[in-house]
Amino acid sequence: MMRPLLILIAAIGLIARADAQAVRRDSAKAFQKVRECSAQMGPNVITFSFYQPTQSRDQFCEDVPETGSTTIVVDTMQDELRDMMVEIRIVEADPKGEDGVAPNEAYLPPAQFRTGVIQLEHDFKKQGDYVALVRARSPDGRKEYNARFFFSVGEEFLRAWTAVAVATTVALALGAGWYANAFGKRASQKRRLRNT
Repeated sequence: MMRPLLILIAAIGLIARADAQAVRRDSAKAFQKVRECSAQMGPNVITFSFYQPTQSRDQFCEDVPETGSTTIVVDTMQDELRDMMVEIRIVEADPKGEDGVAPNEAYLPPAQFRTGVIQLEHDFKKQGDYVALVRARSPDGRKEYNARFFFSVGEEFLRAWTAVAVATTVALALGAGWYANAFGKRASQKRRLRNT
């Protein structure tokens, strides 16, 4: 009887631990959002925000939940970048890291953005991993900064359901093990009593 009880306690402990990790992850996401949604560009920092106004009012960072019309907002926080010519290329991420030569998924030609806010609209047709390649050049061509920002489109839902499926399978396996152990012992005890 002790063994099934230990299995049940272990199962409850695993579920409680997963819940605690989920809460911790959500809290950490809130604190790390700015850091996660930013990229170093020379001595400067730029931030990224993604919106899908036709599907949600939410703001996204590295995981854009669905394909479709998406607004990408880049904020150049320092004044230096506001005086430079900035261009943005969105390309599919290359597993070998050779995304610099990939064809453009979306493109914003070089321009000065005096307000520090750059906005790019794009309709993502397929899910996958993407990279925003940002280049800033001074008007005289003497300074050039580059930044890369990795993000995914349409894959957050799949990752969430995979995690739920794994957790459910583990919980069911533990429950089945406990049930078989607990009721298997009772059946064998009854058989022993009948035979005596």
